Amino acid sequence: MIIFDYIYYRWFLWYKGKDNDPSMSASVIVSAYQLLTIINIVLLTTVVLGVSRPSVKYLIGVIVILCTLNSLRCVRGFDITKLEERWGNESRDKKKLRAVMLIAYLIITFFIPWIYGFATN
Repeated sequence: MIIFDYIYYRWFLWYKGKDNDPSMSASVIVSAYQLLTIINIVLLTTVVLGVSRPSVKYLIGVIVILCTLNSLRCVRGFDITKLEERWGNESRDKKKLRAVMLIAYLIITFFIPWIYGFATN
């Protein structure tokens, strides 16, 4: 969960001056990261264990659950100061490195299912 807290924190800071509700925007992005991670885990188990892929209707249910849980977390007044205490005093170099890692994580988790679909169809 720490990685998703960090993702939330960084995207919250990104949207802080640009959006009326940066917590909701960051929450949606965290949900996207989580969904892509789940899709990659499902694909990995499909390839490694040879099980069939679940139906898309289950994926829609997962999307709804993730978005609901992350939204409830924000609506209930998630305390951003806890995250600021943990990561607020990062060095500039660490921030840049971690930002690159977050973007790389997003790109990789997005393209793996796309490449898998392209290769199998």
